[in-house]
Amino acid sequence: MNHFAARLIFMLGFLVLILNSSSLLAQGTSKIDILHANNLHAERKNGEDIQRLNGAVVFKQNDVTMHCDSAILYSVRNALEAYGHIDINQNDTLHIYGELLNYNGQTKYAIMQQHVKMTDRQMTLTTERLDYDFANKEALYTTGGNIVDEQNKLTSVIGYYFSETRDMFFKKNVVLINPKFVMKCDTLQYNIISHKSIFHGPTTIKGDKDFIYCERGWYNTVTNKAKFGKNAYLETDKQLLYGDSMFYDRKNGFGRALYNVRLIDTTEKLIITGQYAEHYGNIKKTFITDQVFVTKGLKKDSIFMTSDTIWAMYDSTGKYRIIKGFYHAKVYNKGFQASADSMVYSAVDSTLDMRTKPVMWFDNNQASGKRILIHTIHNKIDKVYIYQDAFLASQEDSVRYSQIKGRNMTGFFSMNELYRIDVDGNSESMYYVRDEKKAFVGMNKIVSSDIVIHVKNRKITRINFIKDPDANMIPMKDVNPYEARLPGFAWYGSDRPNSKEDLLRPMEKIKIKAGSEVFGE
Repeated sequence: MNHFAARLIFMLGFLVLILNSSSLLAQGTSKIDILHANNLHAERKNGEDIQRLNGAVVFKQNDVTMHCDSAILYSVRNALEAYGHIDINQNDTLHIYGELLNYNGQTKYAIMQQHVKMTDRQMTLTTERLDYDFANKEALYTTGGNIVDEQNKLTSVIGYYFSETRDMFFKKNVVLINPKFVMKCDTLQYNIISHKSIFHGPTTIKGDKDFIYCERGWYNTVTNKAKFGKNAYLETDKQLLYGDSMFYDRKNGFGRALYNVRLIDTTEKLIITGQYAEHYGNIKKTFITDQVFVTKGLKKDSIFMTSDTIWAMYDSTGKYRIIKGFYHAKVYNKGFQASADSMVYSAVDSTLDMRTKPVMWFDNNQASGKRILIHTIHNKIDKVYIYQDAFLASQEDSVRYSQIKGRNMTGFFSMNELYRIDVDGNSESMYYVRDEKKAFVGMNKIVSSDIVIHVKNRKITRINFIKDPDANMIPMKDVNPYEARLPGFAWYGSDRPNSKEDLLRPMEKIKIKAGSEVFGE
């Protein structure tokens, strides 16, 4: 065999190999078939054979059927360009409409432009350009899109749609409009079947009666249940509820917040912090527990409160805030402090009702009884009512205490300064008397049905005995300070909070300043 014959055989074999390889590659992709056209013209363009089709043009490839006014078919490349009234139908479930189409039959990838509309069962998408991968049933738009289903309307700049799983992803200026709310966010994942939205980045959800902000979370548009995280808060009526993690059931008006919880009422100038909260919107009640701290007021004379559990609600008129604290309740104000097992603050008349072993302190005085009712004006004491076994003790030094007791007692104040005490029933008093140099000269012991005591500059100036007084002045040499105690005396100075920080454990103290900053202090 000569050299030329050998070379010819080699070239023929190589050509057969190439053709066989091309045939194998083409086996996985079907050709685009022409089903109908009013006119068909074959020609050669740029070295490539093409077919021009006009009038009621219909193509088919596997389960995809295409209708259009006119088209150019590239048979070798298995691709086409279509123009005018384009309708692509896949399995009678997916339809894509538009005016200009580029379709690659090898990859089954379509680019539809101009007045594009895609319908997939109950969902309709409109945009100016849509890329659709028929092999994987995935769609993409980057020029802005509008999606509508049975309940929702969604717009965004960028969108991805996965027909197989019915998942949708959206980016940039995402707005979801539902009959009950409007959601705006940067990134959103939405599933048409489950109606669940998952969002990332700054997100707002605005309803008729509530407003939600978060930077991560999910929302079900059918059940109206949601979970939010990262800088999340819920605004309802006149209050804001913050938490690191929040759950909200809009249908039942129920919300739950976890960790770094804050309830803010700007109308009542109120901040409540804790680690766990439940909000019942239908009855306008909020439950907060775990490291609870309450700030009432804006200025330095604010009232600070704490307890194991707080209930925040409104009175029967729905206008005034009621705060109920249960177990280990404590109060700090620069003018007074208090401790009890339970307390109720009412904004109706600015009263603090302390019950179950209540104790109140002001200046060097301590008041106790079965119940203490503190009435304030602008967070300053106006009156104090002590009911049943009322006892008032004043610390004179480390071992001496002046004391007053009776059935009930009322204290009258001006600018947090006590100026009068009315003792009602079974009144007894035992107080130390000093000379001009403030040295002790004796103890005055008085028993009477009722007593009115006048005070000035924290000192008793006059006592009025209402009925049957029995007074006795005891010289100091005969006074044993450890025995000079009226029945029921007890001093609870170690329980007295001396600052707002004393109401909290060390890990909680940092939160006080953060709460104040909400109102710009």
